Amino acid sequence: MALFSIIIPCYNQAHFLKDCIDSIQEQQYSNWEAIVVNDGSPDNTNEVVKQLNKEDSRIRLVEKINGGLSSARNTGINAAVGNYFIFLDADDLLINDCLVEYEKIINDGQELIQSDYLCFIENRNDVLFRRTNIPKYD
Repeated sequence: MALFSIIIPCYNQAHFLKDCIDSIQEQQYSNWEAIVVNDGSPDNTNEVVKQLNKEDSRIRLVEKINGGLSSARNTGINAAVGNYFIFLDADDLLINDCLVEYEKIINDGQELIQSDYLCFIENRNDVLFRRTNIPKYD
């Protein structure tokens, strides 16, 4: 069973999926599953995910009628087998070895992780916005 279930809702964003999935596959940590929830998208989301699944069985496709982001995430949760959920949008990337860091944090007894993020256009070095001030929670 996977430790992390990475849930990726997708509606008309098939063109981003390969980069998103590549960023997950590049992680040093490998105990994950990626669930792409096709939220009734008329684009080629299914074909992209099916091809990715041929190359890596940890990548799964779940199809549903369009119901919006929350509905797609809930569908992904219901399909998940991992102990922890990570929510990514189809145009998101995981950078560095964040899954290794997440595992360390979990092993330290934390049950919720909120991480910083950065926004960029095409080149990861051209950062538009960076959020690094994460509030502390008790």
